Amino acid sequence: MSGRTRSILEHMLDDVRDVLEFTAQAGNFETFSANPLYRKGIVMSVINIGELSKRLPDEFKSAHGEIPWRQIAGMRDIAAHGYHSMDDDIIWDVATNSIPELLRFLVGRLGGAEAEDGEVL
Repeated sequence: MSGRTRSILEHMLDDVRDVLEFTAQAGNFETFSANPLYRKGIVMSVINIGELSKRLPDEFKSAHGEIPWRQIAGMRDIAAHGYHSMDDDIIWDVATNSIPELLRFLVGRLGGAEAEDGEVL
């Protein structure tokens, strides 16, 4: 893996950790939905993740087709251009289901350790 690709993945991991921290602080959908700061924090991190995914080399994305790179980039576009029309259910689903999957992939590629609860050590 090139240094540039590694750097992009490391920045993605930072934003993934932020999403996981925001969801952990919110604790549940109702708290998340009632607090615009959680929503903004998660959406901004999703935008960053999508933007970073667009910078990954096509060869890397092709080699790792198990990750839905197009959907990640597409979510970025939706979040960036239609933030106020995004459904809280979709944001919460991405944060609690898709982001942990991306965490596992990134930890595997970057060689980090993952605790039993999913936290990256």
